[in-house]
Amino acid sequence: MSDKLKVRLTKRFFLPILTFLKSMSSKLLKSLDPVSRTTLSEQVAKRLAARITAGDWQPGAKLPSEAELCKAFGVGRSSLREALTSLAFIGLIRMRAGGGSYVAEQPSAYLTRPWLHSGMLSSEKALGEFVEARLILETDLAGLCAERITQAELQEMEALVERMKLAIQDNADEFWKLDLSFHLLMGIAAKNEVLNNILKGVRDQMMELISKSLLLREGMEQAVLQHTKVLEALRQHSPAKAREAMRHHLQSFQRGYKVLFEQHLLNQQG
Repeated sequence: MSDKLKVRLTKRFFLPILTFLKSMSSKLLKSLDPVSRTTLSEQVAKRLAARITAGDWQPGAKLPSEAELCKAFGVGRSSLREALTSLAFIGLIRMRAGGGSYVAEQPSAYLTRPWLHSGMLSSEKALGEFVEARLILETDLAGLCAERITQAELQEMEALVERMKLAIQDNADEFWKLDLSFHLLMGIAAKNEVLNNILKGVRDQMMELISKSLLLREGMEQAVLQHTKVLEALRQHSPAKAREAMRHHLQSFQRGYKVLFEQHLLNQQG
C-alpha cells in the first residue's frame, strides 16, 4: 500500500473515529465529580470530631482503643494516630503515652472561640494557603538547619523547648512566644538569608496562627512532643529526619484547622 493511499484512508476512516472518541471521552470526563483531596487521617479526624461534638463520648471519657478505632474506620494505625494528634492540637482530646486518648474536659470550648471571625487568617482559604506555604518553606529549612546548625544554636533551641515544657503549666502567652522563637531560630540556623527573610516576612501571620492554636493544654503538649522530635533530628544532623519531623508537625496543624472550620460551619448552620 502506497504512502498516499495510507494518508487518504486515515483521513477518510480513522480521523472521524478518533474525533468521535475524543468527544465521548471529554463528555465522560465532564460528568465525573472531582475527587476529594482529603487524606484518610483527615477523614478520620473529621468523623471523630463530629462524634465528640455530638456528645457520643462525654468530657473526660476514654475513647475506644486504637485497635477498635482502626477496625471501625477501616484504616491503619498510622492514619488513626495522625487523626488523633490533630484533634489533640485543637483541644478536642488528650493523648496519654501508653494510656489511650480521652475527650477533653471542655471539648467545645475551642470550636466556639471568636478567632475564626477575625485577623489575617479568618477564612478557610487564607488559612489553608498559609499552612501550605509553611509546609513548603519550613520543611526544607529544617533540612538545611540539620546540616548547618552550630552547637551554640542547638543549645539555644534545646533551652527553648525546656522553657516551653515549663510554660505548659500556667503561661500560655509565654508558650506561644517560645514556640515562635523556635521556628524563627531554625530559619537563622539554616544559614540561607533569602529563605530566612521569607520566613521573617510572614512572622506576623505565624504569630497569629501559633498564638491562636496553642490556647489549650492539649495543643501545647502536642507541640512540645513534636518540637522535641524536630530537635532530636537536628542533634543527629539528619536532614531527612528533620524534614519529616517538621512536615509531620505542620500537617498535624493543617488537619486540625480543617476540622475546626468544618465544625464551625456546622455550628453556624445549627
